[in-house]
Amino acid sequence: VGWLEPLLSTIGKDRRNVVTPVIDVIDDKTLEYYNGISPIPSVGTFDWTLDFNWKEGVVRPGDAVTDPIDSPTMAGGLFAIEKDYFYELGSYDPLMDGWGGENIEMSFRIWM
Repeated sequence: VGWLEPLLSTIGKDRRNVVTPVIDVIDDKTLEYYNGISPIPSVGTFDWTLDFNWKEGVVRPGDAVTDPIDSPTMAGGLFAIEKDYFYELGSYDPLMDGWGGENIEMSFRIWM
């Protein structure tokens, strides 16, 4: 309850803002649900081989942990974006047939 408004509000401030929610974790072996393992949300990162990774984000001084934080990359299939801006960026690559590359591809398109 109450998760949609903050996403839309951030996009409303600037149509080029792309927003991802905090992604909770479900253990792949036990199916145990972990809500908020870290007090600071994780952000997407990548290394020189373009492998997508997660690391703890950085909260700006004076901001609350619930305020938006910058993230170099994002989960490529779990984000809120203004529809026309998504298509201006080129939307998803129809020739990309493997899972996972959209994380880096969409993030780079947004950066550019």
